[in-house]
Amino acid sequence: MAGIKDLKNELTEMNGELKSISSEISKLSERVIKVSEEISSSMDKVSEVLHETNSTIKDSLKITSETIKEMSKNFSEALKEAMEKMSDMKIQMDVRDTILKSLGIDGILSDFLKKMRTTK
Repeated sequence: MAGIKDLKNELTEMNGELKSISSEISKLSERVIKVSEEISSSMDKVSEVLHETNSTIKDSLKITSETIKEMSKNFSEALKEAMEKMSDMKIQMDVRDTILKSLGIDGILSDFLKKMRTTK
């Protein structure tokens, strides 16, 4: 009978060890759940920040696009005005030259102006 008592004692010890292992597994399982919840919470925060960043970039690109369009429009208008002024000035110069040629004083006037510049 001593063999059965030894076997019973061993089974009791094994049962204790199994309970201890089960307890450790339970603790480990609780830690895994806690870490998993923290990871989930962190991922939610990262997702929220990425969404905000995405919205900010979208708004920034929209503003940049609108600014470029406005600058392009302003540049086109300024260029058009400058071209019109240059065209008007060329027409005025052509009219002046035509009048001076028709009066026959085109060479005289330019020589006179050259002399005035060199004497100053």
